[in-house]
Amino acid sequence: MSYDLEVYGKVALSARDLVKVVSADRALKAQVDKRADAVGAVVWKKSGAHFLTIDGPMQVEPEDLPEGWAEGEGATVLYSLSITYDVSEGPEGFSATVDERAVDAAMAFAERLAARIDGDVMDPQTWEPVEVAVEAEVVEPESAKARYLHLEWHRLRDDTKDLAEIYLRTARELFPPGVPSRFGMYEPLQGKFPRDDDSTFDLMYRDDAALTSMIFSCGSIADGRIGDWTNDLWMRVQTLSLTIHLDRLEKIDAVEIVERFFVALAERTGCFFAFAEVNHSSYSFVNALPWMRLELREPWSGLPVDPQWLTWFDPGYAELVAPHLDASRIVQTPRGALHRWTDHPAARDELIEISGDPWIPEDFRGVLDPDERGHCSEAAAIMPESLRYPAPDTPIAKRIAAHYAKVAADKPVYVVEQ
Repeated sequence: MSYDLEVYGKVALSARDLVKVVSADRALKAQVDKRADAVGAVVWKKSGAHFLTIDGPMQVEPEDLPEGWAEGEGATVLYSLSITYDVSEGPEGFSATVDERAVDAAMAFAERLAARIDGDVMDPQTWEPVEVAVEAEVVEPESAKARYLHLEWHRLRDDTKDLAEIYLRTARELFPPGVPSRFGMYEPLQGKFPRDDDSTFDLMYRDDAALTSMIFSCGSIADGRIGDWTNDLWMRVQTLSLTIHLDRLEKIDAVEIVERFFVALAERTGCFFAFAEVNHSSYSFVNALPWMRLELREPWSGLPVDPQWLTWFDPGYAELVAPHLDASRIVQTPRGALHRWTDHPAARDELIEISGDPWIPEDFRGVLDPDERGHCSEAAAIMPESLRYPAPDTPIAKRIAAHYAKVAADKPVYVVEQ
């Protein structure tokens, strides 16, 4: 939890020049990450205590600027400043406060930085967009609400870092609406097609996605995410997900190409399971996979609670579920099996009428925790053994643990500039 300031401008400073802006206040020191040649944080000079974190310079496009904020017009770079709140717990619960002296010092630093980069400062905590008169909201009938198609692919991490390259290559070949226009590791997204070439997309994921998902979007894709590639015992399942504007897909007659892309990406990335859900939420899968709690030490919860429009299984999973599904709805693919309930994208209620409830025996699904909505209290009883955690002290367990330890030890080295 932090108090944030955003400094927009037209000049990207070198680390050396940014240190000079920090040092203009004799009470402050800059911490420089020598590997990245960037200022990552600022500390109080006398005590050495952390003062604020600096992210930037980040490239911004006109559409990245806060809507209605005229002072930022023409900005091409952004520096984000964050002051951590002091969080405490008392009789009345948690409280978060920020030192007013720190806020004043941060604002003074932000204004010096803004002057240096020919820009201006925006305080998200106090800035309010100009209100625009709107007509009273009309509640739309359910059928008129925006529909979203959620695609999600699941695979076991195996130390490879080529998931972004495979995604982009497959989208360009089979699903052009899925080719990103913007991409990056954080907002505002730094990558942009066609300004950047495909290798930028690939290298950004390889270099920066060890512990953080890569995100992307475009006109048809509301949100795309490629999960981090670090192979460890706690998070063995790697996920790639898309949230697609289904109505836009229908307008460009692209629904019919979803299935081939869906299957091809599952097979090219070595997935064990993938699904497609239709709903009215742009943020989440309403009826799909329950969350597996990490303390249960199971990497995979099991199959979705409710039926999904499309599901794809690798050979091991396909062999287990085949006796429980209608063979006429299953299509064998080169490296697995696709199950389709309807020829058109269908949501939960329609699918339950077709499938009945449950759509698959309960032993294939995670056991929902009645006290925590959307969480599992126990993993599914039936799943491929490869999806369970390896037994302690086995070669694979030792290999994964050693790999994770190596990544965890590879942390940035900070040097305090005098």
